Parts: sequence; structure tokens; C-alpha cells
Amino acid sequence: MDPVTHASLGAAIGGLVLGSRLGRKALVLGALVALIPDLDILIAYGDAVSDFTLHRGFSHSIPVLLLFSAAAAGVLSRTPTTRDIGFARWWWFFALVLITHVLLDALTTYGTQILWPLPVGPVGTASIFVIDPLYTLPLLIGVIVAAFWRFAPRALVAGLVLSTAYAGSGLALQAWLDRHIQPALAQAGLEEQPRLIQPTPFNMLVWRVTVINGDHFHEAWVGIFDQPIRPDFETFRRDPHGLEETAMDLEDGRRLREFSGPFLRFHAQYDEDRPPRLVATDIRLGGPGYFPFGFAIAERENGEWQPISSERVREEGPLDDALHALARRAFQPDRIGCMGDLAGPEYFVTNPPPRCRMRMGLPGAHPGDPIRPRL
Repeated sequence: MDPVTHASLGAAIGGLVLGSRLGRKALVLGALVALIPDLDILIAYGDAVSDFTLHRGFSHSIPVLLLFSAAAAGVLSRTPTTRDIGFARWWWFFALVLITHVLLDALTTYGTQILWPLPVGPVGTASIFVIDPLYTLPLLIGVIVAAFWRFAPRALVAGLVLSTAYAGSGLALQAWLDRHIQPALAQAGLEEQPRLIQPTPFNMLVWRVTVINGDHFHEAWVGIFDQPIRPDFETFRRDPHGLEETAMDLEDGRRLREFSGPFLRFHAQYDEDRPPRLVATDIRLGGPGYFPFGFAIAERENGEWQPISSERVREEGPLDDALHALARRAFQPDRIGCMGDLAGPEYFVTNPPPRCRMRMGLPGAHPGDPIRPRL
């Protein structure tokens, strides 16, 4: 999650644990401590893939944070100006602020390595977007009320209850949507394929469904007010140049697979001023044409792919158009945009649904099909 959200959550918890002793200072201290786990972004691990896969590693490990809490509580409980608070209360303060940071990150798509150094990989539910104002605002308002209108613990409790209920609704909606799309997946023979159901940016009204199917991946936006709730999939090429096997022969390719699972796309990037590069892209965040986390992991020299120090490759697609399309999709369920409009030609969209065929002039369109909006 974003720093404002983490700071707000930490301030609320800090105020409830230490507010009776420190007053408003507990809010500030809680906000600062809540940001500690994300300081690992200052660590340069050596290349782009390492920075991507090792973030939210040791600094987000529950065992590590519990030990850190004990150490910090031990120091402060022996410091003359803070020892009257006692070890137990200091430990609860640090443990609750830090562990809730980790648990909140575990609700996002990329999750967090809560059991580092055990080799279990990131744990994530993908039930809340990394920035969601409706989660953050109750916390932020509660902290502001407590800070400027007399110290008010009830405002902090209210903020925590509302934000926690909202986060819980994400888990419930995700399970509800998964159950409702099962018939469509079964009809398409996709019920056993890896899939990801996650909210789209800044809301829980529209969810993105991604299904991996060999060299293709299927994408659909599903709204909670759709009648009926049924994904209208568009199909994209996941491995247009047949490079997945080559990527898996490379250390960076294997590390990305461990981190991202099957939700990777592979393609060759051609630039005039450099050799062709093999790019592996995590397709869990963004969408076709504007995926932000791609990595060049090899270059072609003398007809062979050679590993390189990985570099990040960010797609510069029409992100603003995508957000506008999602906003319309949320409040006008009958006007479903086509993701293919947002993707570049290199994605080679296949079998567009009838609503897209109308605009494309392809066979199979029917006059009664809803026409997609302009993006």
C-alpha cells in the first residue's frame, strides 16, 4: 500500500496503544514506525529483477519484525525518558504497528514475504488495490480528528473499524465473484487454468479477471452490478515469439517465475540502436499495453540469447484512457469497453468478443450487440 495509508494505519494504532501516555505524540510516532518496513526500497540489490523480487522481503517478515519489536521495546524500556511506559506496552506498540503494515500489504496483488527466510514466496490475496482511497480515508479522518479536536480515541476506533470492514469486503467480493464466474469458465474449459481476480485501481466496483491458458491469456472486466455477472473475455498472446522456454533457462527468468507464478508475458523487443532484447513482463498490475513491470533479461548476440544485467522496461500505453474507461465501466455496466483498444499491435488480440467486432468491422458482429464506448 501507499505511504499515506500505512502512516494513517500506524498513527491510529499508535494512538490507541500509547495515546494515554504520549497523547498526540503517539500518532506521530505510530505513523513514523509504520513506514519502517518500506525503507527497503532504499536498498539497491544490484539489478532490476532483484529490486523487484526482493522488495517486501526481510523487512516485511513477521519473525524479523517481532524480534525488532522486542529489541526496540527493550531499549526504550531502559531509556530514562521512556522507561515508565514499560517493556510490554512498547512491545505491543511496535508489534501491532509493524505487523498490521505487513498484513495490509498481504491483501494486495504482489503480497509480501511474511515468513522470510523460509522459501514460501510472497503471500497475497489480491483483494484490494495498492491505492484505495475508500480504505485510507476513514483512517486518515480518524487520525486528523484525534490530532486536532482534542485527543479522541473513539475517532481512531471508528476509523479502524470502517477501514477493516472495507478490507474484509474485498475478500468477500472476491470470493463472491469467483463463484459467479465459474459457469463461464467451465463453459470455456478454463475452470482449471490459473486465474487472478483483483480489483481495478482505486475501487471495488470493477474487478479484473485474468486467466492463463498456455501461450495466451484472457482478460475481462467484471462489475459487481453486472446482470448477469459473466466475464466477456478478450484473448491476448502471452508468448508471441516463443521465448518462455528460453527465459526459463535464465536465472532472472526463473526468479520472476517464482515471484509472479504463471502471470508472465514474454516477447522480443527490437530497437534500432541495440540488439534485440528478451523481455519478461509481470501482467498482474496494469493491463495489455500499459503493464508497468517488464524486465529485459537477455540480448541476442550471434544468434544466441545471452543473459544481461536486468533492466526495467515500462510500457508507455494509454493509462489515462484505461482509467477513463474503467470509470465509465463502473457506473455504466452496459457500456463495456474493449481492452484491445488499449493494447499495442504487438499483443495480437485474437477472437474479440462481438461488442468489439462491431467497431472493428469483423465477422460475427450482430446489430443488437452493445457498441463499446470511445476510449
